[in-house]
Amino acid sequence: MVTNNGITGIEGVLATYFTAIVLGTDGSPVTGAETALTGQVSKAVISTNILAGGYIQFNAQIAASDPAITVREMGLVNAAGVLCYRQVITPVTTVSGVVYSLGYKIKLS
Repeated sequence: MVTNNGITGIEGVLATYFTAIVLGTDGSPVTGAETALTGQVSKAVISTNILAGGYIQFNAQIAASDPAITVREMGLVNAAGVLCYRQVITPVTTVSGVVYSLGYKIKLS
């Protein structure tokens, strides 16, 4: 188990390693072999938070100027653009002209 002090240190490393939350339109189950999301849209990570239960959350925004998308999958990419995490979500359709906050959390311990 990662200690509380260790989680704080890991947050600093991960906060600089993962640079974007990506959104996609494919609801297929996760296989682990994915290299990109379908119709991938990338949004820069703007902040991170340590959450109870050993989680770190990465935060980003969909801008009002972004086109509408039906999001069925989300993930995290590193600075090299490599997809490192992927999850399938309940579909959410965004509306152009509206700002959306994104949160993607992963378990540290």
